[in-house]
Amino acid sequence: MGDYSSKQLAQQLALALGATVGLAIGLSVPIALFLGKAGGVAFVVGSLIIAAPQAWLAISLFSRFSAAPTLLGIGKFSISAVLFAVWFSKASEPSPGALFAGAILALLVTPGIYYWQGRR
Repeated sequence: MGDYSSKQLAQQLALALGATVGLAIGLSVPIALFLGKAGGVAFVVGSLIIAAPQAWLAISLFSRFSAAPTLLGIGKFSISAVLFAVWFSKASEPSPGALFAGAILALLVTPGIYYWQGRR
């Protein structure tokens, strides 16, 4: 493997996050057929709750004015926790199974796609 610039790493992560969210949207249709519309929406929201803080973390890490990575990691998990809390407090049908399935999809698929992008 060659040397990577911050821009290349950020582009690969953006592609991985975009592909993950696209996959979640595509999978939400069959999930909505089985669990109802609320389940399909919760699946996509679960993946976004994980993907949005990951994007924020990547932007923060690759910016010039970055804080310590440990603080950024704490911020990422805090943002995710707040987003989960908001979803459970505001959603009329939170569908926790579908929500956490979407979150698990984002946690597992994004690194795999990122790795695959780096191998090309």
